[in-house]
Amino acid sequence: MERGCKEVLVENADMKEAGSNQNASNVTVGSAADDSINDAEHFSSLVVKLQQFVQTANQNDLLKYFHQDSNQTAIQRRILDLMIYGEELYAENRYDHLTGLLERTSFLEKLKYVLSKPLKGDNLTAIIFVDLDDFKAINDQHGHSTGDEVISIIGRRISASIRAQDLACRWGGDEFVLALQAITSKDLVGQLANRLLTAISQPLQLESKESLQLLLGASVGVAIVDDMSLSSMDLVERADKAMYLAKKAGKNFVEFYS
Repeated sequence: MERGCKEVLVENADMKEAGSNQNASNVTVGSAADDSINDAEHFSSLVVKLQQFVQTANQNDLLKYFHQDSNQTAIQRRILDLMIYGEELYAENRYDHLTGLLERTSFLEKLKYVLSKPLKGDNLTAIIFVDLDDFKAINDQHGHSTGDEVISIIGRRISASIRAQDLACRWGGDEFVLALQAITSKDLVGQLANRLLTAISQPLQLESKESLQLLLGASVGVAIVDDMSLSSMDLVERADKAMYLAKKAGKNFVEFYS
């Protein structure tokens, strides 16, 4: 009889321990789920605060810093682009290593997205094609490293001359293409194009050669988007044709496509 009592007591103890382990397991699972929910809510709160910060900060300065600073990661640059420009940036963008501006392919992808959105009110979109005047002479006289430094400076000036919602790319060589969005009038497009030309034409003081100061002009072509059925390349080609008219007019000039 005593042996039987001991067996029952042992069995009951085993069952109690198993129940305790089960309860502990349930508590652990519940605690992990609560932690995950808390983490998700905390992450969402951080994202909201970051979005609010990006909306109130100088977006143009943020973009320039992140895309020119090699210490910033690709994911940091992509998140910033996404918060400023919107959903079209789920595809990774590529940037020119000298200027920090978009490369041609990424620019055309983003321009295609811009053109797919209906314009608000009487707002205009304008494409600007910039070709530096007599840039080849700089490479020939001072070397390609000096030419690269000039391109880098011009890229920074272009970036500083546009708004955060505008797009800019290094098209290739000494050519740049911009897309100005939400412009209220053709006159304003002309003002922005001339401001860009003035910024480019300022004397260039090179860091690598302190005694060397260069002057450089540009020919600028502008195409107003008045036909939404045109492709991104069609519009760039219009601006390109206007730029050649500016070259023929004597360079360092702004010409509209018509």
